[in-house]
Amino acid sequence: FAKELSKIGDIYINEAFPCSHRAHTSVHEITKHINSYGGQQLIKEVNIIKMLTNNAKKPTTCIIGGSKISTKSGVLINLIKKMQNIIIVGGMANIFIKYKGYNIGQSIFEKNQENLIENIIKESKKNKCNLILPEDVIVSKDYNSKGILKSLDQINDDDLILDIGEKTLLNVIKVIDESKTILWNGPAGYFEVDEFSVGSRKIADKISENTKTKSLISIAGGGDTVAAINKFKCSNGFTYLSTAGGAFLELLEGKELPGIKALETDE
Repeated sequence: FAKELSKIGDIYINEAFPCSHRAHTSVHEITKHINSYGGQQLIKEVNIIKMLTNNAKKPTTCIIGGSKISTKSGVLINLIKKMQNIIIVGGMANIFIKYKGYNIGQSIFEKNQENLIENIIKESKKNKCNLILPEDVIVSKDYNSKGILKSLDQINDDDLILDIGEKTLLNVIKVIDESKTILWNGPAGYFEVDEFSVGSRKIADKISENTKTKSLISIAGGGDTVAAINKFKCSNGFTYLSTAGGAFLELLEGKELPGIKALETDE
């Protein structure tokens, strides 16, 4: 199939970084049959991510969210060794709150991840990486009700955690102000509903403002994060918005991407 594909043109250019973490015929095998190169966007994306993990301006901070910690554990462990601050937000923070012995009510969390949490906490201490977790949250009974600010010890059995609270947001803003490089992957709350979009919006606004005025280098990646940034009309205030999800995370984790490796071999 790759051989047949290669007959269509004289040169192959991979401009699909979001697909390059998979060994698909059209991104991997085709390079064996035709002169192949990386496109401008792909090269830019790879270089930005390599800069993040190798020679980013310090202090460097990662704001990371999402519903599952297991899918981002490799990234977290890799970044803990290279970054000064890791801020955990969104659904991922719930498992840390629960691990600390607090009630998280009906909030989403990933089960049976205690060993992973312990490892992340241990690695952050060992590498002197500041692990920042929510101190207060916005809860509601459902997605259509008003949000209520609560400290972690006030959460009831029927509460849903849907955003970070005011104190947590102040902590995050302070860290953003002190940072020279920021990586953002994962919104702070259920940003699709305006009532629970305050945390994500203020993070986006602050990163955007500092990127424009204080020479902050800001990189955001992942579909939900970029969707949030676009919703808040902050896309022109980021140094780089990644087009990828899985490929973005795997490269951050230090993995070799088949689509990239195929190009390196042939050049």
